[in-house]
Amino acid sequence: MVKKEEANDIIQSIIPKLNDEGILVNHCKIDTSTKKTESKRGDIWISQCEFTDHDFEEKIVALIEAKHKNCNIGDIEWRDAMNQGKLKAEKQGLNYYIVTNGYDIRFYNRHNDEEIYIDGRIATKFVPIEALIKIQTQVTEETSEVNYKSKQLVEPFTEASFRKSLRKLANVYRAAGLKKGDGRIDPTVSFVIMKYISEKESEERTLHRNIKLWNEFRGIAYEEEIGDLKAEFITAVNHIWGRDSQYRENVYSDFKNLINFSSKLTNENFISIYKELDKFHFHGGARFDLFGTIYEEFANQSNKKEFGEFYTRRHITGTIARLLLRNEKKPRDLKIADTSCGTGGFLTEAFKTLLNNYTINNTLNDESLNKMRRNIFYGFDNEPKSIARTKLNMFLVGDGHTNIHECDTLVNWKPAVGWTEDTFDYVLTNPPMGDYEGAADIGQFVYTNEKKYQLMFMERIINATKAGGEIAVVMDDGPLETPSRKNFRKKLLENCNIHAVVSLTKFAFAPYTKEKTYVLFMQKKQKDEIGTIQETPIWNYIVDYDGYANSDNRYKTKYHDDLPELEEKFIGAMNLLQVFKLDPQSYRARKNEFERKVNEKESAEGLSGSKFRFVEMTDINETNMYNLLSEFHLRGYEYEKVTIEEMEKSFNDITKEIADVLKGFGGNSDDNKKG
Repeated sequence: MVKKEEANDIIQSIIPKLNDEGILVNHCKIDTSTKKTESKRGDIWISQCEFTDHDFEEKIVALIEAKHKNCNIGDIEWRDAMNQGKLKAEKQGLNYYIVTNGYDIRFYNRHNDEEIYIDGRIATKFVPIEALIKIQTQVTEETSEVNYKSKQLVEPFTEASFRKSLRKLANVYRAAGLKKGDGRIDPTVSFVIMKYISEKESEERTLHRNIKLWNEFRGIAYEEEIGDLKAEFITAVNHIWGRDSQYRENVYSDFKNLINFSSKLTNENFISIYKELDKFHFHGGARFDLFGTIYEEFANQSNKKEFGEFYTRRHITGTIARLLLRNEKKPRDLKIADTSCGTGGFLTEAFKTLLNNYTINNTLNDESLNKMRRNIFYGFDNEPKSIARTKLNMFLVGDGHTNIHECDTLVNWKPAVGWTEDTFDYVLTNPPMGDYEGAADIGQFVYTNEKKYQLMFMERIINATKAGGEIAVVMDDGPLETPSRKNFRKKLLENCNIHAVVSLTKFAFAPYTKEKTYVLFMQKKQKDEIGTIQETPIWNYIVDYDGYANSDNRYKTKYHDDLPELEEKFIGAMNLLQVFKLDPQSYRARKNEFERKVNEKESAEGLSGSKFRFVEMTDINETNMYNLLSEFHLRGYEYEKVTIEEMEKSFNDITKEIADVLKGFGGNSDDNKKG
C-alpha cells in the first residue's frame, strides 16, 4: 500500500500536474497491481483507455512511482523507487518508468536506468498521453532519446552503437599493426569523411561525375563484383582533393589535411572497415559528438593532451546552447558565433538547438533550414586543423560550415570573413586560458593590461556582439574573484548585464584539465546604458554533479546530475529577471521559486549553503571588489586579503622555522648548505 504521506502527495500534487497535460483521473489507476505484475503494486498506472474499460491494462503506456515530497533525487528512497519501477515496468512490458516526489520528475529507460531525452532535452515534466506512447515505442535498450515534436533530417543512430563499431575497428587496426593514437584516429576520420561526402553528394551532386564515391564501391566490398577497394579509395582521394588537376576545387577542400589512410591497411582491412561503417548515415544522423567519440576511443595520452586544448564536452556545450538560445523559436536573420571554435562543439549544439526549437514550434521550412545551413553560424580559430574539424562536425550535424574561418580574433577585425564589431546576436565560446604570447597589442585593450587569453578574449567577444546581443562564455575562477582583477570585473558590469553565473564542477573538462570553470550568461548593454552598473540581480547555480563521475574516468552516473534542474530553473529565473525590471515587488514575491539550499542528500555528501539563488547587486560591490564567484555568495567561501607586510612577516616566520629544523639535525644551516 502507498504510505499515507505519499498518497496525499499523489492527490495534492501529482494528479493536478497530470491533469495539466490532459491526462485525466479516469485514465489512471492508483496503488494497484495488474495481471502481469501480480502482487507488485504500481503507484500510478496510465492507460490510453479509461479505468472502466476492460482493455485498460492492455493499453497501459506509463508507470509512475511516487515518493513523498521530502525524498530527493538519488537518495536511498529515490533509488528504491527506481528499482521498483524497473521491476514493475519489465513485468508490464513497458520500456520506461517515471519517478517523482511531486516536484522533481524523471523518466528512466528500464533497460539501463538512463534518463530519457525528449526532443533533445532530459524529460523533467509530465507530458500528454501522445508523448507517453512515443516514449514507449521509441525507447529501447540502445536508445533513451525520443522524438515527440522534433524531427530528424535522417534516422539518428546512437553513440553506444557507434562505439561498438569502433571497438570492432580496433581489432582490424590491431591486426594491421596500427597502435592507439593517430594511427587509428586518422583512418577512421578519413573513412567517415568519405562516406559523408557520398551522402552529401547523393542529395546534390557538386563533384565531377567521373569521381567514384562510397556508394559505388558496395559491389566490391560485398564481393558482388571484382575490384580493389583500397585502390578505388586512393583514386577517389586523389580526385577529390586536387591531386589530379582536372578536379581541383570543391567544397570539401578543407578536409584535405584530415585524410590519411595508412599504407599498413590492406585491401581486406579496407573491406572490413567499409562494411562496419556502411551501416551509419553520418550526414545529420549523429545526435552526439562523433569526432570526439572517435578521439576518446582511440586517443593515446599525447592525443588527449592536444585534444583537451580545444575540446569542450558535448553535454556541457549542449546545455549552454539550449539555455542561451531559449527564446529563439521562430526563424529570423541571426548571426551566432564561436570566437575560438576548436572542434565546433558549441556551434554544432547551437545548430541542433535551433533545429529543435523551430520544429517543436512548427516554424521550420526549407527557407529557414537553408539559412541555418549557410548564413547563421560563424566560427573562428587560428589553428587550421581546428577549422577543418569544426567544418567537418558542422557538415555531419546538418551543415552550417560556410562561415567557419581561420582567423586570429585577438589581433585585428577582419570584415572579409565576418569578424567585425557589433555583429553577432549570440556568442557562445570557451576561450583559451593562460599566458598569451601572440601578436595582439595589449595596449589596444581597455578591460585589462594583462596578457592573459581569457581576459583579452572577453573584451573582444563583447565588442563583437550587437547591443542587446547575448553571450555565454566559459571562464576560470581567477577573473571572477582575484582582487587584482577588480577593474576587469567592473568593466564587465559596466558594459554588460550579467544575468547568470553557473559554477561547473572542476571535473567538467577532466581528464584534460581540472581547472575550476564558470559560465557567464550576459547581455551587451545599449550604448546609453554603458558605464553604469546593473541593478538587476544575478542568478547563480552551482553544478556539483554533471551526470558523469567526478574523477578522471568520466563514466556516466545514474543519480548525480544537476543539469536537468539547471535547465528547468534557469528559464524561469531569466523570465523573472524581466519581471524585476518592470515590477520589483512581484520579483521579490516570486524569487523563492528559483532559490534553494542544499538538501539532506547533498548535505550528507559534504555540501553546504545554497544550490541556487539570486544574488542582489547590493552584495556585489566595491567592498568585495565586485566578486562574481558563485561559491563566495552561495557557500560562504571567502578569500583572505593579505598585505605585503603580513606576507613578509609570514615568510620570515617560515624561514626561521626551517632554520630551527636544520639545527635539530646538527650544525647550522650554513654547514648543511656546504654538506
